[in-house]
Amino acid sequence: MNKINYLIISLFLINSCSFDNKTGIWTGSNQIAKKENITTQNTEFIFKKQNNKIEEINLLLEQKIKIDKPKNYSEWSQRFQNKSNSINNAVFLNSGNYQKLAKISNAKINKNILIYKNNLFFSDSKGNIGVFSLKENKLLFKYNFYKKKLKKFKKEINLIVKKNIIIAVDNFGYIYSIDYKQNKIIWAKNFLIPFRSNLKIINETLFLSDEKNKVIMINMMNGNKIDELYTEPSQAVSKFESNLALDNNNNVLFMSTSGILYSLNFFNNKSINWIINFKQESEIIYKGNPITVLNDKIIVSNKDNISLINLNGAKIWDLNIKSNLSPIISGNTIFTVNKDNYLIFINKDTGQIKFSKSIFSLITEEFQKNLKRKIKKINHIYLTGNKLLLISENSYFIEINLQNNIKIESIKKNPFEIFSDIIFYEKEMIFINKSNKIYKVN
Repeated sequence: MNKINYLIISLFLINSCSFDNKTGIWTGSNQIAKKENITTQNTEFIFKKQNNKIEEINLLLEQKIKIDKPKNYSEWSQRFQNKSNSINNAVFLNSGNYQKLAKISNAKINKNILIYKNNLFFSDSKGNIGVFSLKENKLLFKYNFYKKKLKKFKKEINLIVKKNIIIAVDNFGYIYSIDYKQNKIIWAKNFLIPFRSNLKIINETLFLSDEKNKVIMINMMNGNKIDELYTEPSQAVSKFESNLALDNNNNVLFMSTSGILYSLNFFNNKSINWIINFKQESEIIYKGNPITVLNDKIIVSNKDNISLINLNGAKIWDLNIKSNLSPIISGNTIFTVNKDNYLIFINKDTGQIKFSKSIFSLITEEFQKNLKRKIKKINHIYLTGNKLLLISENSYFIEINLQNNIKIESIKKNPFEIFSDIIFYEKEMIFINKSNKIYKVN
């Protein structure tokens, strides 16, 4: 049956982009002082060969940076914050203070952490799922679904929270629902194929993908499969987890581990709206970042390129910028840092690079100390108010003022290592360090 499905999808890629219901495919501390005086062949390849050399470009006076208003997030119940995977502009003061809470587990924590109603939700490699009170600094709930036969195997678990329900999916093919208020499991299903995607919910329907790039719809109430869609499986093992987002029309956007982006209409006529291939012909495996939707635009980035498309799948522009970071899109500007540690601002509408400069050049303009050897690669970029916050892999916080002149306002070396996802919650930054302790910065 799988061969038939794959044949159908291949024929589709050549001839069409839509199916009906009968086709068969659907089933801060230590602040540093500043200076005082200063099948891809049948889909479109969206990327073309370009000059990938980044040169320094100063921001012109007429190229004003307009960004969206900061948002204070009061919950973080799904990975990448919301249905569109867009953190945008977060309220965070970065005053340099931090609080270290209790150690939450003896086993390695999975990176996916969530916050809902002042409780932190987490899982670990032994299969424990926990709920920790940030207010009371204590563990409220702990549950382990797994039998002894899986005890020795590492569990990679992704979570999503809705009301009092935790949905967990893992690398063994299990999906299970837990009511953490009543301390009981509601249902559990085994789909036999490992899951490897983030999770999205529309109404009472859960969307996820397995390692063969099959998109699956699950009834949240009972765990029954509603429908599924076979897409092109990856021909090589990739570290990239397939990624899901929802656009403003409730179409499901699915970036597969093969580097193919699908726009899927599950609710009206069960159709594939369009397909775009983002993996270059020379690539064996796809190395990408989560897709982001802002209003009527979709930003797609991978290790070699950044591209902007509209909700109809039409390409607006693409740039050859090598980066492992998910860009930030806000207002009229896209912000990123490339592999050579160049800070780059892109005009969202035209794709024009309106500012690019080495972060180390910016540092030497404002600071006396030679920090080039101390600050390693940038692992995170966030927009916080009128500032960009860059976080290095060795926990330097670099704040860049976006008003008037683009300059570094502060650099802080922090005594912690960030291991989990980073969450902005009620004006604070929250994460887990390598010792499994919760940190609240600010």
